[in-house]
Amino acid sequence: MKTYQARRAGFGLTAFTAVAAATVLVAPQASALVQSIAVSGTTHYVGTPYTVTADVTATSFLFKVTFTDNGTQIGEPVAVSNGKATITWTPATAGTHQIKAVQELISSKTVTVEVAEKPTTPPDGGAGSGSADLGGLLTGSAG
Repeated sequence: MKTYQARRAGFGLTAFTAVAAATVLVAPQASALVQSIAVSGTTHYVGTPYTVTADVTATSFLFKVTFTDNGTQIGEPVAVSNGKATITWTPATAGTHQIKAVQELISSKTVTVEVAEKPTTPPDGGAGSGSADLGGLLTGSAG
């Protein structure tokens, strides 16, 4: 009976070692890393498109980058080209947005972006000259 238990324990240990070795062999290289993430623009508004760019190490071109906004995926995973992955992001809501770039569950970086509602007044505050060009709409005579 003791021999049977020893064989069983030995088989379990051998199986565990084989699985661990296989996992190490198929694991992605640690050098595949997202180095940074940036969002274009300095002021961000709801409904306005922005470019999100992730800089990744040169050896990580085999792994696509997935972008998320507060945990919700933005578009489809993006292939890396020349050490960068980019996507267009259009915020749908005002408030704080955590934009994250994840590369095949190996590495990620996050940037926080504050998004505001679009202003409803013109940039000059709505102040005009007080005159209007009627473009010839008033023709004829009063009589």
